[in-house]
Order: sequence, then C-alpha cells, then structure tokens
Amino acid sequence: MRFLIIIVLLACWSCSDSKPSDRLPEDQMAEILADIHLDEGKISSMNIVSADTSVILYNRLERATLKRHGVDSTAFALSFASYVQEPKDFIDLYQKVNAALAKKQQKR
Repeated sequence: MRFLIIIVLLACWSCSDSKPSDRLPEDQMAEILADIHLDEGKISSMNIVSADTSVILYNRLERATLKRHGVDSTAFALSFASYVQEPKDFIDLYQKVNAALAKKQQKR
C-alpha cells in the first residue's frame, strides 16, 4: 500500500505545472541563445577543416558569451534543459530568439 501511495505522489509531483525558480528569464535566455547562434555562424563561416578546432573555438566563444551576459555555464545548461522539457515554453523561447536574431541582423 505504501508503494502505491509513493507512486501516486511521485506521479502527481512530476506532472505539476510549476516552473523551476532558478530558470533564467525567457528574454535573457533568448539573448544568450541568439548570441550563441551568431557565434556558431562565425565558426561555420571560417571553413575550418578540423572538427576539434571548431569545437575548441565554439567552447571559447560560448564561455565569452555567457560571461558577457553574467551567466555561468551550469545555470545556462540547467535553464536550457528546463525549457526543453516544456515544449510550449521552448517554442516561445525560440520565437524570441528568432526576433533577437532579426533585430541584430538589422543593426548590421
């Protein structure tokens, strides 16, 4: 009987609609992701033959981007995972990312 109660409680808890309190705000996350996608574009336009070199450059640019936004890599990774788990939130987030990219493109 205890096992059944624990299962029911876990099921209810896992289906709760609460968002993690330590999740980065959607606007901040969108700006960070937009900058990261621009960094990816820079690397891919360099036509680097070695995949290892591309990964090293990407990691450096990502660290610099996160530092510029005042976010550590753990907080970013946990927030991204949180958005991925909620499809509607993830779609909303990427709509803002697209808008941020379009805005940055107009400035160029």
